Amino acid sequence: MPRVGQFTLESWMMANGMKNKSFYSDKQDKDLTAIANYYGRKIITERLIMVTTKKKTPTATYITKVTLL
Repeated sequence: MPRVGQFTLESWMMANGMKNKSFYSDKQDKDLTAIANYYGRKIITERLIMVTTKKKTPTATYITKVTLL
């Protein structure tokens, strides 16, 4: 049964996500590790750079890929 009361994507995935599934977040590794610890989950994090080209000049943003174990 899914837990209720998660208000962010990250907390919902930590509480309800299936093993070996991945999601992306703009939060830092340390913050995601803290959330995983709260929900008793093991995770692997990978830092990535996302480049968007909506406008004339591309912008780069750090994102984190989180894999649930």
